[in-house]
Amino acid sequence: MLKLKRIDNMDILTRDVQRLVNFYHGTLGLGFFLPYAPGQSWAAIDLGNLTLYVLKTDAGTHEPPRSGSSAESVPGLDSFAFEVENLDVAMAELNGKVEWVSPRIGTWNHPNGTHYRFRAFFDPDGNKLYVTEPHKVVAT
Repeated sequence: MLKLKRIDNMDILTRDVQRLVNFYHGTLGLGFFLPYAPGQSWAAIDLGNLTLYVLKTDAGTHEPPRSGSSAESVPGLDSFAFEVENLDVAMAELNGKVEWVSPRIGTWNHPNGTHYRFRAFFDPDGNKLYVTEPHKVVAT
């Protein structure tokens, strides 16, 4: 029987590896999983529990940025979220450094008491990311 353990890595294709390196490493402060040298056609960014590979492509055009509403977006991978301890502190750190999807801070509540506060922003290629403050209640 197949036993998947965890997500090991994910890839983002881009026309400009250095621009995304500047954002994920410089702006967001994430480290490298493998050494990076400017001019390489790839970079491996350490996201803590998985590795983000940024890979150069010259094919096609980039899809338009995702909407702030899942109901308004076409099917496909929508976003990924970074957990933070305090959403307000994280937003203050990112203000002026990222393009927010909207001025709205989102909330989501589950009947078991688990709830989230979050806010979406775009990377320089228009990929949608979140900072999220989770408050999880363990199911019993």
